[in-house]
Amino acid sequence: MYAIEFETSIDDGIVHIPEKYKALQKSKKAKVIVMIDETPEEENQQKLAFGSFLNNIKKVDNLTIFSRNDLHER
Repeated sequence: MYAIEFETSIDDGIVHIPEKYKALQKSKKAKVIVMIDETPEEENQQKLAFGSFLNNIKKVDNLTIFSRNDLHER
């Protein structure tokens, strides 16, 4: 197996192979690694969910804060 690298466009899930690599279409098997600059939609949704979490923080009155030693006493 050998490696080539090129940049191309992706349209509706179709990866366009540059003209100089058209011979690759005759190959039976290939390993494809996709590296993109944009953030995937799922990651955007996770960020939105975390933002929603941050927007719903509730204030707690009379909160006791323990020291590290207090937490590890037996």
